[in-house]
Amino acid sequence: MAFWIRDATLVIGGNKYTLDGLHFSFDIPFDDSDEPPVATVKVMNLSESTRAGMKKNDPVILNAGYRGDVGCILVGNLAGLKHKQDNVDWTSTLTVQPCAEEILGKMINKTYKEDTTAMVIVKDLLNIFGVEVGKCELSNNISYPRGRVCRGILKQILTEIVVSECKSRLIIRPTGQVYITKSDDGINNGIVLSTANGLLRADEEKVAIAVETKSNSQKTGEDRDDDDHVSRSCLLNYGISTAEVVRVQSNDLNGQFIVSKGRHTGSWNGDWKTSMELKPWP
Repeated sequence: MAFWIRDATLVIGGNKYTLDGLHFSFDIPFDDSDEPPVATVKVMNLSESTRAGMKKNDPVILNAGYRGDVGCILVGNLAGLKHKQDNVDWTSTLTVQPCAEEILGKMINKTYKEDTTAMVIVKDLLNIFGVEVGKCELSNNISYPRGRVCRGILKQILTEIVVSECKSRLIIRPTGQVYITKSDDGINNGIVLSTANGLLRADEEKVAIAVETKSNSQKTGEDRDDDDHVSRSCLLNYGISTAEVVRVQSNDLNGQFIVSKGRHTGSWNGDWKTSMELKPWP
């Protein structure tokens, strides 16, 4: 089927490549955190001049999917680079930092007047630096009777306002988009996963999942209760990322879930997959 014929384009600096013209692989993790993990892209046999010309902060963009349905899974800057030779072959390993990290790392020094709301401040700060915002909603849009001083690193200030003061969730996706959502909210684009559209068979189902269980967002690492999470994989789906709401339809799992973490992986001679941890939603 043409639907499953893989297709991708990779941009490194000023160069653009396709799967037909270049062998490359990728590992792009995503997590329910305001600290997006770095991605890794490995490229085979770049020319000597191209290898020599690559430098830190070069833009890296990866669009991947299947013929007729390709979307962006990574927009970032080159943060690390290593070239390794094996006989006649060269492997270039690129470490890529999502581009929003650079923007959100900038310094801000601005004071807002009395009775300004958190939403006004957040939108203004994001607009100043041109951050791409996928969604912006707060659980508690508080007001600052004495105004608010915003001085320091932009991401730290946003985290203080969004997470600590407004009890909401701040998510930075590998594509560079920033999502600010209510603590119990997800991003619902109507994604359905079934065997007919790419859901891969689970090796085992360890526990029965109570679909009615309410999710608790913005919990990572040791703070997250993994007992009500289940792992699933599908053929690469660029639409799936942190906080995405998906409907799973399979023999052993049926219901609506929210993605807490996962990764997009693929290579020129191996599987293309999106692996994810799911939690019942709402």
